[in-house]
Amino acid sequence: MKRIISILLLFTANILYAEDKFSAGVTAGYQYDVGMISEQTGLQGKVQQNISAGFVLKLDMSRLFLRTGVEYSYPFQKGKISYSSAGSVERTAVSFIEVPVYTGVNLVIRDFGAFYMGGGGSYIFGSGNVKTASGNKKINEQLFGYGIIAGVQSEIYSNASLLFEWEYMSARTSPVASTAGTYKDYSIDYSGQRFRFGIIYHFNRD
Repeated sequence: MKRIISILLLFTANILYAEDKFSAGVTAGYQYDVGMISEQTGLQGKVQQNISAGFVLKLDMSRLFLRTGVEYSYPFQKGKISYSSAGSVERTAVSFIEVPVYTGVNLVIRDFGAFYMGGGGSYIFGSGNVKTASGNKKINEQLFGYGIIAGVQSEIYSNASLLFEWEYMSARTSPVASTAGTYKDYSIDYSGQRFRFGIIYHFNRD
């Protein structure tokens, strides 16, 4: 993890110019239906819900932005399948580390902050387990997902802003568990909407 953060800091420093705005901060987030159980036919139960904590690096270059960082997502409610006509998956407990890289359009709103939106993707390190009728299957997956992001920065001081973000990610693993029924080869679907809020500090603000 320290190596990833060091690489991200070095990358940002190498492309930073005097007129650019470099910011860093922390976020907390939420994701509903991790694993996308509700999207699979023949399954009934409680969907998994995750909370997250992250570190954000953002570079504002006139009308463009570059956003990266690291986020850890952990289940505060595990997925529980109470009825299934399609397989033998019983519970899901999916955690993951996400390293996003997004770029896009940055719209500065005078005396308020900025609105930004763009596209890119994330590298995901998945962990946790899936419980089936035959036992627990540990998850140890690495994959890349594509997504879109939109956010608002609202100034609270001359060098700090509140951050609100929405992200949609599409990412699905290869099979991680062998079960009976329709979902004989069960894959973890990391797709879905992520919501974040946080605070960022602007280091070289004019």
